[in-house]
Amino acid sequence: MNSSKPILLSLLAILLSFSEAFSQKSNGPIFSKATYEGNDQVYKDYPLAADEFYNPILQGCYPDPSITRKGEDYYLVNSSFAMFPGVPIFHSKDLVNWFQIGHVLDRKSQLKVEDSGISAGIYAPDILYNQYNDTF
Repeated sequence: MNSSKPILLSLLAILLSFSEAFSQKSNGPIFSKATYEGNDQVYKDYPLAADEFYNPILQGCYPDPSITRKGEDYYLVNSSFAMFPGVPIFHSKDLVNWFQIGHVLDRKSQLKVEDSGISAGIYAPDILYNQYNDTF
């Protein structure tokens, strides 16, 4: 009995599955799920003292930040490109600890990016607080 035959058949099956995956037409990258837990080794290797913070404040993909203030509260938005939901919104009381509170564009009717490339979509959004009518 030839022992290399099962190995060759397995390799052939793997190659066929890859060729099927790459033969499907696509308008760009498809991300089904991404989760960031914030448990990077740097936090264990370099713990902070009470008056210290990491730089950058928002770690990850948060380009082109825009910040506004309403009283003692700060709000931040940033580019989301062709990702949906779009334009994440963060809140902070101290400009160091930020918590995501939602997205500006959270309905598919607001942001049609299914045919855009990864470098298309929403760039450098701006956020301003209008004290005269209490809106952003």
